[in-house]
Amino acid sequence: MIRRGLTVASGSALILLGLIITPMPIPLGIILIVSGLSMLVSSLPFMRHRLRELRRRYGSVSRRLNQSKRYLPGFARRMIEDTDPGDSAP
Repeated sequence: MIRRGLTVASGSALILLGLIITPMPIPLGIILIVSGLSMLVSSLPFMRHRLRELRRRYGSVSRRLNQSKRYLPGFARRMIEDTDPGDSAP
């Protein structure tokens, strides 16, 4: 329970920090947002469901994510696979 709380707090902090520094010239904010989002998706089932619904609604973004996942690190690949709307896993 404590570990899940720390994961949620860390993921939220990474997303917030990423949003703050995204306008900077170096795209470090995007990396932080993806890291935080992957932490939240792995620990909160409703986040996984919500992201899957968003990807279902915006099919072109979902297709681009699926095409780019081979270039991404493992944590981002797992997030993309876990939230794939074509996948029938809950």
